[in-house]
Amino acid sequence: MKFKIDYKWIALGISNIGLFMATLDSSIVVIGLPTILQDLHASIVHGIWIITGYTLIMTILPVMLGRLADLYGRVKLYNLGFAIFTVGSLLCALSHNGVQLVIFRLFQGSGAALLMVNSIAIITDAFPKEQLGMGLGTNVMAANLGAITGYTLSGVMITYFGWRSIF
Repeated sequence: MKFKIDYKWIALGISNIGLFMATLDSSIVVIGLPTILQDLHASIVHGIWIITGYTLIMTILPVMLGRLADLYGRVKLYNLGFAIFTVGSLLCALSHNGVQLVIFRLFQGSGAALLMVNSIAIITDAFPKEQLGMGLGTNVMAANLGAITGYTLSGVMITYFGWRSIF
């Protein structure tokens, strides 16, 4: 007996993971910021850019990235976004000073922007019209859950594993 999963559920699951992670990283830094700044001997200006830069990139890039996804393929650019986000997260965890962390957060944010803009498009392509609302609603729920979870999870992770673990 073969068990087959419909493409729309695979697309929904993977896009939910990407959106969850992208929004999680927008909020997870907030609680740990004093610890991060102290450990990196960074200024409050670095702290502002560590948080705002990530969000700014996720706000500015989607229109351009959405057009690129239309031209080159949503799934390809979504996968590229996952790779950029993952490498950016690793680089953030390896930062030695505030400037490095700001730059790596901008890089990570560009991956997050690719995840965000393409996940909605992938869901729209994968789901039939009569189920589209459920697919998009679930996707938005994953994004909001990521943002909410970041505030709580960061305190636990920083306490037990250090600030680098949040990336």
